[in-house]
Amino acid sequence: MSNALGKSVVPLIHKHRCIEHIYILQNTEDQQEVDWIKDYSKICGNGTSIGLLLKLIKQDIDLVMHRPSRWSRSKTLLTQLCFQTSQNNLSLQMKDAAKEDVSMFRIVTLFFGTRQLFTQSPSQIKIDEYNNINECIQSIEIKTLLTVFIVILTDGSEDLQSLLELDSVHAIYIVQKGNYNQQIETMSKHSKVSGVFCLDEDLLEQLTADICFYRHMRVHTPMINTFTIGSNIIDSLIKQHTNFLFFQLFSDILPYIPVESTETTASSTDTVSNLFFLLTDANVTINNLFSRFDRSTLQTSVPQLKRINQYISSFSKTTDMSSVTVYRAQLVSKADLETIRNNSNILLSIQTFILASRSLRFVANLCRRAIDSQLTVILFEFNLSENTLIANLNSATVILSLGALFRLVCTDLASDGVLHVQLESADEFMHGIKEQLQYKIGGRLTWLTFGNYLAYQKQFSAAKEYCYYLLHVLLDNHSSRASIYNNMGLICLAMDNDQEAFDWFEKATSSNVSVLTKGPDGESLTTTDLLLPQDSPISKTTLLSKMAEISDRLGDQTIALDLYRQVLEITTDVNLQKLYQEKIRVLLFVDENS
Repeated sequence: MSNALGKSVVPLIHKHRCIEHIYILQNTEDQQEVDWIKDYSKICGNGTSIGLLLKLIKQDIDLVMHRPSRWSRSKTLLTQLCFQTSQNNLSLQMKDAAKEDVSMFRIVTLFFGTRQLFTQSPSQIKIDEYNNINECIQSIEIKTLLTVFIVILTDGSEDLQSLLELDSVHAIYIVQKGNYNQQIETMSKHSKVSGVFCLDEDLLEQLTADICFYRHMRVHTPMINTFTIGSNIIDSLIKQHTNFLFFQLFSDILPYIPVESTETTASSTDTVSNLFFLLTDANVTINNLFSRFDRSTLQTSVPQLKRINQYISSFSKTTDMSSVTVYRAQLVSKADLETIRNNSNILLSIQTFILASRSLRFVANLCRRAIDSQLTVILFEFNLSENTLIANLNSATVILSLGALFRLVCTDLASDGVLHVQLESADEFMHGIKEQLQYKIGGRLTWLTFGNYLAYQKQFSAAKEYCYYLLHVLLDNHSSRASIYNNMGLICLAMDNDQEAFDWFEKATSSNVSVLTKGPDGESLTTTDLLLPQDSPISKTTLLSKMAEISDRLGDQTIALDLYRQVLEITTDVNLQKLYQEKIRVLLFVDENS
């Protein structure tokens, strides 16, 4: 369109997800009036020559229509998918990948007979050889958790359809036996076929590249979390929802989680290049943390994630427009793809610091390259509200803080096979969810009570490991240790482990606990307060009461009586005095009649 028309039309059509490229034809007299163009990332070309613009349009169409003859999975492709930029000085690392990574996949060869394709040693990847297709299929079906790379020596005469359709089969490599024929041509068009090979050297090169890509993809691709929007959803949480809440609540408290005093934080001299360097391992760190949430992993992960968060905060600013649209090419599992396609009423978060591009053209091309290599990918369009904090890493790339939350608006499957998903900022929904949780749990979310929020979701192991982490990093005389002991006791109570709960409450009483008879808000404590997680000084009355109740349940009435008498001595509230006198009377009555 012309420059004059473009100034009026482009603002109206620019956000439409079906429009990817816009070209502006300028008149010779209006060359100076093009400043408005820089505000619209979809404008891919402008100039006074219709011939040059048509040439540019043809190049862009050829780029969209081109399809490679075999997979083109490369570390460059995965790096661009992770960082959403073509910046060439970035690379992914494997140093923090799980050591058991190679045990998650295997190579299978079929119909090779006595021909030796690989030299295998006990320390290498598992390689299985089969000459019978039924035995091969049976083996794969038994070990469904293992991803399979299968190499087939064939002349195309065998019926391999049932093998090709197995979910565990990740990639297939056809080594032709004899001349290339129509059967092999047909087989090569299957989506899982990485290529057809005549030379073992070419096969091994492609297989090595694909395995390397798979391993990097497995550890560097962030998880997708979804949450169904509903008024009573908190009352019936499923694993999908608990995973979502786990990540979102952790993201909320991350800036406040204590670390060991020797850890360093971001300084005023830190630069964007430092942030890119830290982000190379961020996805691995986050994936490892949430796959094995224990005190050791927390100890190594929290300082790194806090530092990245501080970087982003120092570079962030609110958007200077009513809304900003950025894009991201996201690798997803087939299960996540179906969830997003079939559920319109969901919240969505990506379990990482979200990197996104201002250029739809770059991201759309990145998605097509992923589709060409038979990867499952979604093109996310993020419509950010004016209150969203974003940090500019360069002119085209932005980053959002951990826990950025979005609501699914609509989906659209484009003709090139890429699923476009439009999202909008939805932080206000999380406020409502947290209010519901606070009402259920009885205490507000803080870095001290996070473990209790996990326990409410039945994630007891993670809850205890988090508390152990806090006890490890806090000094022995830290004022919050008593609250942590108390909260650990509450977690154990939720696990029906009365004896361990008693031990933790006893630790809390021997810590530097303020002897209070009123709650932190000044109101008198009641029996319902005895099960509330604490993020402030704890009443000694409350602790002794809990211990007395536990002793009574455990059948030790002598200790229960002694504890209730201690409570009665320090309680000034008349109503509570009557309550404890009655409990003592009941215990004495039971003791006399036993």
